[in-house]
Amino acid sequence: MFRKWFPGMDRFANATMAEKIKDVPGMLSAVKQVGFDVLVHMPFMYFPTFYAIKEFVHGHSWNPTDWVRDGCTKYYHNFSKDFTAMFQLWAPADAVLFSLPMWLRMPCRHVVSFGWTAYLSFLRGGIQAEHPKTD
Repeated sequence: MFRKWFPGMDRFANATMAEKIKDVPGMLSAVKQVGFDVLVHMPFMYFPTFYAIKEFVHGHSWNPTDWVRDGCTKYYHNFSKDFTAMFQLWAPADAVLFSLPMWLRMPCRHVVSFGWTAYLSFLRGGIQAEHPKTD
């Protein structure tokens, strides 16, 4: 699907650095890929999934609807900090990753993803104490 949305990405990724600097359409495609990742994929696919799985593991319900609802509620409350941290890491990382040769792109992305997921799990992965309601 990515290849249909961003035609020429293989050619750009496998070109030499000298060729990439001259390839304006290829650079625009790489910028669009970065934009899709940090403005669509991460905020609307990755984070809701992360928080829903966190609720599955740490939540008190066996109802998947509760996992999604509670996870999205926690994501909503953490959005500002999570989005800022994600953007600070993934925007520059994607700029490099989407310009690497295709054979190197996935292994490097997995290394960054491992570090990111470890960081996010450290920040958000623990069980949060319930706050007593005050009247």
